[in-house]
Amino acid sequence: MIIPNLWATELEYRRTVLKAVLIVIIIAGGIFVVNNWFNGHQVYAIVELAVVFLCIGILAIHKRTTHLTLWCCIFLFALYTVILIGIYSASFNSGLFTWLFIVPVLSYLLLGIRLGTIYTCVYMLTGIAILMYALIYNIAKIYPITIANIVLCLAAIWALSFSYEYKRAEAVERLQKIASLDPLTGLNNRLLLDSIFEKLCEGLLELNQSVSVLLIDLDHFKRVNDQYGHDVGDKVLVEVSRILNQVRRKSDWAFRLGGEEFCVLVPNTSAQQAEDIAERLRHLISEVVVVDGCHISLSISVGVSRWPEDGDRFSHIYKTADARLYQAKLTGRNKVVTAAGEQAIVADDAVVAKLSGSS
Repeated sequence: MIIPNLWATELEYRRTVLKAVLIVIIIAGGIFVVNNWFNGHQVYAIVELAVVFLCIGILAIHKRTTHLTLWCCIFLFALYTVILIGIYSASFNSGLFTWLFIVPVLSYLLLGIRLGTIYTCVYMLTGIAILMYALIYNIAKIYPITIANIVLCLAAIWALSFSYEYKRAEAVERLQKIASLDPLTGLNNRLLLDSIFEKLCEGLLELNQSVSVLLIDLDHFKRVNDQYGHDVGDKVLVEVSRILNQVRRKSDWAFRLGGEEFCVLVPNTSAQQAEDIAERLRHLISEVVVVDGCHISLSISVGVSRWPEDGDRFSHIYKTADARLYQAKLTGRNKVVTAAGEQAIVADDAVVAKLSGSS
């Protein structure tokens, strides 16, 4: 699944939370290491020290790592394991069991709903099981009502943590959809174009495959708005979007860039296949003759460019497609201009110029 760069702030949110938690654990862990060492718990102190060093290492790389979720999983695994060892081996009166209350909070903040629920279930239930074991076998002086209070408090924190993360994730997803989709046509909007193109290129670079960019513009669209009104013009745009969705494959991405301009990213195709897709779009759109009861003659001009043949950056690829779209407009509209077509146009212009000069 492609995650656009537009939503990098979601990762930054988790990085910020992780940084704050790491700093707290490093400070608290350092205090516990010293305390346990001088109280005769050297082995446990060494384990805690290892966790502290792990936290320092993760803190050093948390800003630049591309595997943030993995490092969060490793950190929480180490932290929760040390907590469970402490609960099992230390006296109940030490109060180490209170660290169980942070399990659901940290799990959901750092891992989200799915992984957060898994970590919470495993470690919180294991902690309760250890306390129940101590109660049943009289390992520690624990009253049943104490266990009941701990369980109820943990359940309340679990419910609150889950509800918060669920609603937060739901709100983020809703905002993402609002920001990334064109409200009229339902196509992706321009905000996602660069990031999705980069993701497609990353996936195809190792396979020596290409990404084609089809830049599409409706011909004489202003006449439609002037003659029939903007309501009909909007319905024309919706119909064109429907055709784009009909023609594109599941791996292709369609965008409305604004006004009457559209773009389709077509990965893993030859130059001829990309041209065929563009021609099919042109043909289907030219067959639209009635929109909302109005007889309208539609046509499109298309400029096609390809990565990496036409450049290594999206700005270069887009500029090339735009230039070819401009050529299509200049040479009569209702046509597709590719690299080969552009060369043919240049050659024709050269011939015309030569003939004009000789005459």
